[in-house]
Amino acid sequence: MTIKAPTSTALAEHFQAPKGWINDPNGLVYFEGRYHLFYQHHPDGLTWGPMHWGHAVSHDLCHWEHKPIALYPDELGMCFSGSAVVDWHDTSGLFNGQPGLVAFYTVHRDKEGFDRGYIQDQCIAYSQDSGETWHKYEKNPVLLNPGQSDFRDPKVFWHEASKHWIMCLASGQNISFYRSTDLLNWSFCSQFGDNQGAHEWHPWECPDLIELETDNHEKAWVLVVGIGLSPELHFGSYTQYFIGDFDGITFTNRNTPETVLMLDEGRDYYATQSWSDAPHQQRLSISWMNNWRYANDIPAANTRGQMATPRTFKLVNTVSGLRVSQAFSAPVNDALFSVDSRANSLVLDTFEHQRLSIDPAVGERFMIKSQDGVHCIELERAETGFNIRIQRQSDSTNAELKAHLEHDYVRFLPWIKALPIEYIYSRLGLEILLGDGLMSITQITGTASSLSCE
Repeated sequence: MTIKAPTSTALAEHFQAPKGWINDPNGLVYFEGRYHLFYQHHPDGLTWGPMHWGHAVSHDLCHWEHKPIALYPDELGMCFSGSAVVDWHDTSGLFNGQPGLVAFYTVHRDKEGFDRGYIQDQCIAYSQDSGETWHKYEKNPVLLNPGQSDFRDPKVFWHEASKHWIMCLASGQNISFYRSTDLLNWSFCSQFGDNQGAHEWHPWECPDLIELETDNHEKAWVLVVGIGLSPELHFGSYTQYFIGDFDGITFTNRNTPETVLMLDEGRDYYATQSWSDAPHQQRLSISWMNNWRYANDIPAANTRGQMATPRTFKLVNTVSGLRVSQAFSAPVNDALFSVDSRANSLVLDTFEHQRLSIDPAVGERFMIKSQDGVHCIELERAETGFNIRIQRQSDSTNAELKAHLEHDYVRFLPWIKALPIEYIYSRLGLEILLGDGLMSITQITGTASSLSCE
């Protein structure tokens, strides 16, 4: 028997640029009632190119208003990824004693003599009018390259315990930590990464460091790290995270060095960043919904690339230790409903956001599949959890693109109770959260038909 989920909340689709290319989210900050979303942007092309900072704002994380481009390339280079903060007490001296917004970004330019033929430094821009206009700091860069090409993606936040601003910076196969009292002058603290977690040919990038708390008020720091395209990996780029402690100087991993924790088990959840100063101390985040393996080749008309749905992060205790769980920040009206025990599948054929639960017997399977046959998630009950088979098909006539888009693999989720499922499905892709968000699966559709309006 096949069931169809009831009609759910109508939401805006995945965020896209008004035109051109989009990748990493940047400069996420909440100020004066608005969420700011900046993003890596090539406005004049449908593939990666000279990087600008695109800009949009929202009051609810669902509906977005496009703003003029905030940052353009200049003589220092392209404007690569970064973050933004509210300088509440004008520690920078840029705001005449009033609060203001400070954005941190990497400038990237070619340079002979560096290991990869380019150099990257850290710069700032600031806004005195709530993010409407931006001015580059006249004394940029504020942090110079120490002598290696890969030195980028500054994530800055205020560390209350040490009374310092902290900068997490991707530096080769490590994350470097710097600190400052004024956002302008930075001193090196430590590095984390050697022999920790997953490493590939491509360096680590797009770090974030956030403190999370369980329902029982146990706290830990979560370090999020992206790994870009690696020639050895068929599936391309992915995002890992570490659970640990941070004292304002050093991050210490609580798990064994060989432990690899995946933020998403799909193929299209990358460059994750959290919002600074989110209301009610929420840990809100968003990710680029794509993969460097095929991002430049996905069929596109006016714009290429999109963001995943914004999510809330939480720390939970599991049989394996502390882990990150995720929840969509977008509201859903329908209460959790249980699937008829005789049902074995759920067919998705229109834009929807829904919650359900399944409780099959050991050995029984439940399938979530799109009507067009692109997406298929098969859930098989085992004695101690669920075997999750993750499949995607492609109708591409490009043999190489088709080979990279198509996949069929299995992951295991320890879960002995009825399994809660929440999903968002649109013409652009499928996002599924399993087991109260302990497993996330995100994958784009990536077909020519996905470009047509629903």
